[in-house]
Amino acid sequence: MVEQQTTEFQASTPFVLGADSSISAADLGLVFNLYMPFLGPKAFALYQFLVEEEAGMELKGKRSFSDHYLIMDSLSMSVPDLVRARHALEAVSLLKSYSGTAMGSASYRYVLKRPLTAAAFFKEDLLSGLLFHYVGEERYLALAQRYQGRKGKPLNDEVDQSASFLKVFGMPEATQKPTVSVADGTAAVEAGDWGKVGFDFVGMCELVHGTTKETLDQYLDLIMTQQVLYGLNESEMATAITRSINLDDHDLNKKAFFAYLMQNWDSRRQSEQMADLNKNKLSTKSAPEQGSITEQTSGTRQPKKMMAPKSAAQKKQLQALFDSANALSPFEFANDIKQRNNGFISSDESATLSYLINKKTLPVPVINIMIYHVLINLDRAVLSRQTMDTIANDWGKNNVQTVQDAVAAIEAYQKKRLANSRGPRNWSNRPTKQEPAFAKNKETQDSVDQEAVKRTLDIVNKYKKKD
Repeated sequence: MVEQQTTEFQASTPFVLGADSSISAADLGLVFNLYMPFLGPKAFALYQFLVEEEAGMELKGKRSFSDHYLIMDSLSMSVPDLVRARHALEAVSLLKSYSGTAMGSASYRYVLKRPLTAAAFFKEDLLSGLLFHYVGEERYLALAQRYQGRKGKPLNDEVDQSASFLKVFGMPEATQKPTVSVADGTAAVEAGDWGKVGFDFVGMCELVHGTTKETLDQYLDLIMTQQVLYGLNESEMATAITRSINLDDHDLNKKAFFAYLMQNWDSRRQSEQMADLNKNKLSTKSAPEQGSITEQTSGTRQPKKMMAPKSAAQKKQLQALFDSANALSPFEFANDIKQRNNGFISSDESATLSYLINKKTLPVPVINIMIYHVLINLDRAVLSRQTMDTIANDWGKNNVQTVQDAVAAIEAYQKKRLANSRGPRNWSNRPTKQEPAFAKNKETQDSVDQEAVKRTLDIVNKYKKKD
């Protein structure tokens, strides 16, 4: 999702490029291995391009561009691609964007930031959690192993013989040292505001065994993201955390936490909660009286246009959808549709839902309607990141904040699509090809030349007969 809409961005706007600190090839390697799996190749290409251009600007002493077309042409990006890639970098604090004026005209200023070190990355809950979702456990552990230290195996009876600082340099005179300020330039993910989520984090911490609230405070964003994704209450979340606490250091084992949630709340929660919500739950294969807004034709599920209800039965069906969207978490909502179609939620889909929730641009009920639109109206088998991002951008631009707004946006999309596809193309109305003037002149000239040749031959023949 994006907070600034594509329509507000003009590729012709100039921009100035800078960096908080020098970005090395090792930093680019970190972005490639740890960030790119969830950022995508276009965002990585944009980051590397800006890094290379910023380094070239340092040598030339020029830091401004007249527009964004060089980026788009070099990376074969459209304007929406560029905006999405830029926002992805901004979301993980690899890029800071500022808007203002320069010399009386609108302008942007982009400031590149270094990625987190590998050690800091794996300690950062949101980033490491996204990486785990997108690459899976095996690749996640392989990357963690790759960036571990290579100190080698300790010797028998090993003793540290390293010299100390004071032994070598003594105590330096630092009374005349000038005061300087050097920017760190390291990316740091900004913490989100979870005040609007109806979840008692403090009360949940009191139910957790094996650790303290102070330890869990550092995992606030991670825990709250999973709470919104799975829709757990305080007791259920406390159980999941307690089962994932390390016995040696009493810290939260994130890998075990993710695995526990995926294993225990993928299907078991549905059988427990759906019994209480049977009257209002979403149905994609049942009869219309059970709240389904899809029709079955010849045994095959056909997408049904979600138009404004005209009858009492249709109003009841639509209200059932609204109730489900408001009552269920995105994971539950999507899982209910998937199970009724003999499917399941993949790790990529779970990561996509987690990403949408983390952005906090669209409310959870609206995300649920988006899930319904993709799986039912568009008849897609999976919730792809590209499709969800495209819809989220459009709904954000149109300020979709309620389930009613979401349905209205879907209706507008379907009407526009229907209008564009209505009526066959009339090939007989194609304009007749007009020949250029010189072609007509050439034909006329060819005709004149042939007549002249004919007359000349006739004259020659007459002279031959006279002879």
